[in-house]
Amino acid sequence: MEREEILARARIYNQQRQAVEKELEKLLASLMELNNSSVTANELGKGEGLVSIGAGAYVRADLEGNGILMPIGSGYVKEYTLEEARGEIGKRVELTEKAVKRMREELGKIDKEMAKLEGEFRKLEG
Repeated sequence: MEREEILARARIYNQQRQAVEKELEKLLASLMELNNSSVTANELGKGEGLVSIGAGAYVRADLEGNGILMPIGSGYVKEYTLEEARGEIGKRVELTEKAVKRMREELGKIDKEMAKLEGEFRKLEG
């Protein structure tokens, strides 16, 4: 492999790595939000709680028997019972954790390829 080809491939792998890292950051933020939702859903079964009304203000509310609205895509939400919401959140956590694992594996593959290129580059330069 020639020097220019190695450098071109390295640039491509670097761009891929950056894209995967961005996606991983989004997934980790989503996972944190889902974990917070899970904790909140578990607290809701205890009766009364605080509900945000915006601008850092909260109102104390009886939360028993109320449905939980969750996004289902394209700007739509679906109402779930507390137990259904807990199950749905659990599924979403599991799916997100699997996606995080895949992204980390992808980063590992990219890093291996970049290390191979670095070795080839050193051979050419050495």
